[in-house]
Order: sequence, then C-alpha cells, then structure tokens
Amino acid sequence: MKRKQCLLSTILTVLSALPCKAETFNITLKPKWRCLEEDCKKVAEFGGKWILAGSITFKKRSKEPVFIETINLHWNGENLDNLIASLYRKNLDKELFLPIEDNLVCDGVWNQNKQTLILNFDEKESLAPTTTYYLVLTVPEEIEPILKKGSFALEEQNLPKPFKQCAQQEELSMALNAISGQTAQTDKCH
Repeated sequence: MKRKQCLLSTILTVLSALPCKAETFNITLKPKWRCLEEDCKKVAEFGGKWILAGSITFKKRSKEPVFIETINLHWNGENLDNLIASLYRKNLDKELFLPIEDNLVCDGVWNQNKQTLILNFDEKESLAPTTTYYLVLTVPEEIEPILKKGSFALEEQNLPKPFKQCAQQEELSMALNAISGQTAQTDKCH
C-alpha cells in the first residue's frame, strides 16, 4: 500500500510539472499606431493615412505543426461603415517592419453588420515558434478619432485549435488609444 502511495505521489508530481496548453500556446496583441507614410500625395492616393495599428504574435512551445488561415478582429467602438486593412508578416531577418509585397499575407474584408475585420490568408501558413503579424489600416481623417477611442478583440472561432484555449480564457484585445500616446499591450495566456 505504501509503495502504491509513493508511486501515485511521484506521478502526480511529474504531471503537475508538465506545462498546460495555455503555457504552451500564447497570443500577444500590441497596439502601435504609427504612421507609415508621411508623403501627403501618398495619403491622398491611399485614401487616408497608412497606419501600423498593431501586432499579433503567436508563440508555441510545441513541435507539432500548427496552421493558420484566418484571423477575425471584432471592432469595439462606434460603428464603422467601412475599414480598409492589410495583414503583413514580420520578416525574421529584419528588425523593423516593412510593409512590402513580399511580407503581405492578405487584405482584409470589413463586415459592416458584424463590425468585424476578416483576414483570410491568401495561403494557409505554418506557425513558427514565434510568428508575428502586423495590422495596417488605411485611415481616412474622419474616422481617425473613432478608431483611437475603440479596440479590436481577437475572435476565437477561426484560430488554430491549440490557440483557441487562450482566447477562451480571457478576451484578447488591442486598444487603439493613440490619443494619449499610450501603447498598452494585452498579453494573455502565459
């Protein structure tokens, strides 16, 4: 009997030391609000300022392959009629973000009824141990104040299965609070 208790105690100790899914898979959202184009001619050509709104970073400590093909961001703020956005991947060889064609993942589709930005990847991507995506918005002058007062929440339904647990535990959101110059981050699912 004593031997069984000792064995059971050892097994429980080993199991408690194993990382849970939330420690193995992590999602971090960081607002940035940085103007990418200072040239007034380009601003007019794009239909508004080209703004790096923030980043979405997926981290995994698992060797199992995980694929992503869609990211949905629900808008929390005053209703928007339209929103033009693109998603870029971070080039691991470069320190700075470059909004170039080689890094483009997809252009977004705005669902006005659901107030949701849908980012359907042009091709399914395998996530590396750390994969960062950058959200770039084309912001007309009239909606800039609205965007700066709201936030985006990452919707769980289209996330890869291992990352859904992160989104279910706590809401993952990114506030675009550039008015005060703050760049608070949301980092959940440690």
